[in-house]
Amino acid sequence: MNFFEQELRKLVDAGMELVNVKFAGRACFGDLGGQNRAKLQFTTISHADQYSALAVDILNRTDGKVDSLLFHFKDIWGSKPVSNPNFKDGVKPYIWTSGVKNDWYVYKPSPRDFEVLADSVNNYLSVFVDRDTVREQDRSAFNNALNRGKQKSGAYKTQNPKNHGKTNKKDKEAIE
Repeated sequence: MNFFEQELRKLVDAGMELVNVKFAGRACFGDLGGQNRAKLQFTTISHADQYSALAVDILNRTDGKVDSLLFHFKDIWGSKPVSNPNFKDGVKPYIWTSGVKNDWYVYKPSPRDFEVLADSVNNYLSVFVDRDTVREQDRSAFNNALNRGKQKSGAYKTQNPKNHGKTNKKDKEAIE
């Protein structure tokens, strides 16, 4: 597993709302329902070997690339304070590649930082989630909640083992 995959896994584990997640090289792919997929990968912006953003592409299995957005770490996390005296104003996070080594430059994002990034990306991905899939999940969740509520209120016919499955007066009133 390479460094980029490790960092993408941290992002997915921080709360990315993707299913059927697959990692390939420096990219991560996830299902958004229907024909839509998301591709996430770290990308350089103005300096070679300085990965300062996360590129998120929306792909449709039949129509190809639908949309894309860059999440700049400086916009999401801002300038981060560090103990290094050379960076009195903090540092804007990015991944630095030097030869064969990849690592965060000076500041390493915390688990909370990854959660903040995951929330931002999830807000964007929510626009492309298949609505039929969401409606079915909402319908299922609603029915489950409704059934739990009925069971708690006694609205279902309950069998009392003491009366061998016969409905007692209290149960009849709850059903009606």
